Amino acid sequence: FDEDSGRLLRANSYIVSDSVHIHSNGKDTTGHMEIGFRFHPPEYEPKYRGAFIGLGNGVDISIAGNETDQELHAYTVLNEHTKIITFEPHLHAPGERMCLEAIWGYTVETLSCVGYDHNWVRGYPYTDDAAPLLPKGTILHIVGYMNNSETNRNVPDPRNWQGSGNRSVTNMFIDLGMRVTLSEEQFFEAMEERRTALNLGPNDHVIGCPLCGAPLVAPIVEEDDDAGDELAASD
Repeated sequence: FDEDSGRLLRANSYIVSDSVHIHSNGKDTTGHMEIGFRFHPPEYEPKYRGAFIGLGNGVDISIAGNETDQELHAYTVLNEHTKIITFEPHLHAPGERMCLEAIWGYTVETLSCVGYDHNWVRGYPYTDDAAPLLPKGTILHIVGYMNNSETNRNVPDPRNWQGSGNRSVTNMFIDLGMRVTLSEEQFFEAMEERRTALNLGPNDHVIGCPLCGAPLVAPIVEEDDDAGDELAASD
């Protein structure tokens, strides 16, 4: 989690999951899973709200047998100003790579593009001065690259077609990365901090922050129509 967006765990809460990705091995086996948390001090107050953004596709996945370089695509639109904290690709056995793009107007930027091995699922945190600061309306796009062939050691039988499911021999396609939402004031403040930290000039461009180099324009105050009519009448 972002240091400024800790989550609240209420007393006597339970952690329940219907998808821990355990697959049969042909033996009577007892599984053991540990979950650890690092707690903030009691007086801690989060600065940002966590963003719950669904970015993935688990409905119409179709992976052909004996074929590599297959692609999956998913999109979502940001309804709030958003800071991306981590990128965490989640594929299954045939997954080899995932990329994250941000689309703002005519601009398409690759924010991350990493390899994937289902034996060890990784999350990739951005550094403070590289965490994407995206305005609401930005389109996030993920691309998953799948290898269902004999060259992928994680696939037990590449002859088989694969669809969606919770087991490792079926498929998921999700970005589980952490994100936080920013108010208008927080968004402008974060961009100003980024400009100062990177000493940005008018011709500089920052990947993942499409408005960092844009001139700041004061908000336009909407006038009351009734007040305008009254003023015109007095003239």
